[in-house]
Amino acid sequence: MKKVHLDFGHGGKDPGAIGNGLKEKDIVLQVGLKVADFLKEHGVQVYYSRKTDIFAELSDRADLANKED
Repeated sequence: MKKVHLDFGHGGKDPGAIGNGLKEKDIVLQVGLKVADFLKEHGVQVYYSRKTDIFAELSDRADLANKED
């Protein structure tokens, strides 16, 4: 089975770019979750750094991805 670890970036206290009433962290999460659904429909095992609006340090994100089977 193919596997992928998705990291949507930003989140929580880090909004990313902000403009026109939008925050990058919200857009990336929404789009990323749709991408994950598509991948799962095609037999890919999907792992995530985050699935909600939380903040994680980059090193924690890398550690999590490296621990996935």
